[in-house]
Amino acid sequence: NDTGWDLNGPTPIFMDWCNNLNTEKKICIPGSGNGYDALYFADRGHQVTTIDFAEEPIKRLKKQSKANNLSINTIQKDIFDLGQELNGQFDYIIEYTCYCAIDPKMRREYVDVMYNLLKKRGEFVGILFPLNKAISEGGPPFSVNLSKTINSFSTKFKLIESIPHSLSIQPRLGNEQFVRFIK
Repeated sequence: NDTGWDLNGPTPIFMDWCNNLNTEKKICIPGSGNGYDALYFADRGHQVTTIDFAEEPIKRLKKQSKANNLSINTIQKDIFDLGQELNGQFDYIIEYTCYCAIDPKMRREYVDVMYNLLKKRGEFVGILFPLNKAISEGGPPFSVNLSKTINSFSTKFKLIESIPHSLSIQPRLGNEQFVRFIK
């Protein structure tokens, strides 16, 4: 029952990002949790697919999308067990708390999965968090080393933006980085 990762609403950084998209896009959100960002994106006309291994958040998201007359493709599955049917389907992948929740030993495989999900020239848009946590503290969330993570993604992607975002929520200021990579 500890959901300190849950903001109880869409992420301000992603709201701002979404508001600057000019046309309908196909967006995938791995580790989508309660899906506030998914609801926001779908409400703005985007085709959204969410993936989470936990049953309750998927149930809640289905209920919320139905109540708001929004179409969201929800998948209850471990991202490492997706298979190939979604490969090459998405313009964007939105990452916030999935990467830090997985065992650091699985992060290389995570990069591969995200690469496979994106269309050619698709973008991985994420907020890397927590940057100021010691590796010895364990997790989840597990510590994220910014330079190592950028290097890992750069084996398959080109970095196009990496900034401490002005819209970070107060408790995470200085502990997260907004990044964008292109396939």
